[in-house]
Amino acid sequence: MWNKNYLTISMMGILLGSLTACSSQSAISTQSAPTITPDQWQNEQVQVKVEGTPDWMAYFQAPDLIHYTELALNNNRLLKAQEKQVLITRQALLQSEATDWPEITLSASQSRNKRPLFDDATYENNADISLQASYELDIWGRLSDEQQRANLSYLSAKAEYFYQREQLAANISKAWFNLSTAEQLLALYQQRAKNLGKDFDIINSSYQLGLSGALDVYLTQNNLSSEQARFASQQQVVIEAKRDLELLIGQYPKASVANNEPLPLITAELSTSLPSEMISNRFDLNASWYQLLAGDASLAIAHKNRFPRIALTASTGDSSDQLDDLLSGNSLAWSLIGNISTPIFNAGRLEALEEQAKLAVEQQEQQYLEDVHQAFADVENAISNHHALLEQYQYIVSARDNAKAAEELSFNQYLKGLVEYTTVLESQRRAFDSQTSLVQLKNQLIQNRIDLHLAMGGKFSEINPSISATEPKLTQQIQQPQRPIKPTQNQLNQSQLKSE
Repeated sequence: MWNKNYLTISMMGILLGSLTACSSQSAISTQSAPTITPDQWQNEQVQVKVEGTPDWMAYFQAPDLIHYTELALNNNRLLKAQEKQVLITRQALLQSEATDWPEITLSASQSRNKRPLFDDATYENNADISLQASYELDIWGRLSDEQQRANLSYLSAKAEYFYQREQLAANISKAWFNLSTAEQLLALYQQRAKNLGKDFDIINSSYQLGLSGALDVYLTQNNLSSEQARFASQQQVVIEAKRDLELLIGQYPKASVANNEPLPLITAELSTSLPSEMISNRFDLNASWYQLLAGDASLAIAHKNRFPRIALTASTGDSSDQLDDLLSGNSLAWSLIGNISTPIFNAGRLEALEEQAKLAVEQQEQQYLEDVHQAFADVENAISNHHALLEQYQYIVSARDNAKAAEELSFNQYLKGLVEYTTVLESQRRAFDSQTSLVQLKNQLIQNRIDLHLAMGGKFSEINPSISATEPKLTQQIQQPQRPIKPTQNQLNQSQLKSE
């Protein structure tokens, strides 16, 4: 009697101790809260206009760009692959939620046996049917933590999908304007080769008349050949730019797309959101944050795996020598079993798994903090680079005007015999370099503006409501995830995040 009571008291003590011990704490430190978030961007010499997240494609006024973006959203293979990943995590979430219900299994069998007996044999028929239900009691909240982890992984996959969607739109825009830049440079090289050809005809005619030396003819021929080689090289650059764009929109790279539109000059005032708003707007930061929370849920699961599990099992069934006689009114056999299992000795394996999960959370946290700081750096660099590029552009415009005037003047003076032809060549080189630099600077300003809006978490899809009608089905099935600005202990301690 004493032994029985002692055993009962001991088991109750174990259960009560387990219940107290299994309330695990979060491994996410308070460092994850962006307390260092500045009130404004640090580039003090730059006056920026603070407005929410801008509709950045509106700056470009390019209907063809929007068309290609729509094609990419429907056809890009990497985006489709990420969409499938979201659906996979959705099914994993549904699988985890199934633990709220008992698992019921129905089985039926029929067999026929032969038993040899001396010179004769007997035959036996046997039919069985059984119904079994099992249910695990979620006393410590382990199953709820598994559901929370699955839900957080689902939210992380969704956030990653939306980030890749925004990244794809940015890459399409960059490829589109890179193609425009390549086309304009090709036209510039072609025009320069044409002009050098005219210069060669003039100088060669002058040489035939004895008015200029052979050196001038050789120098002119050299410049013309060099420019023709540059033109041929730029043709390949244009072809590759076309194929890059076609790959992004999910088409065969046959280099048939074209963009002959002039590059817009981006001089509009910068529109930025506050640093704290940037964190909540960035889908990639939200994906990283949800993944960190999922890792913390894994730590809670690893901790609670060290404590007892209680399950209930109920079964009923019948057996007969004929299948037709099953469930014919005879009394069914049934049983109800409750069982408890707890790890007692595993050589520290479960403890090591818990410590491993804790270290993984700490590792993910450092990666999340690095992602946040890198996001701040991306915005700061984009803001300062924008104004540096604008300043360069103004100087290059002045240099181009002066170089054009010097080119015309030097060639006229050469025809009059006032200067050497090397002076003409230097003037032509300066004029050409300034024209090339202007085209490239325009593209750099556009690329910088795209990078800035992407870094700020801007949404391209808001510029035109018709875009939403051509988005992949996923975005119609799933709302965009809620994006926490900073982590809190309460988020970890929630029993389950409700899926959206």
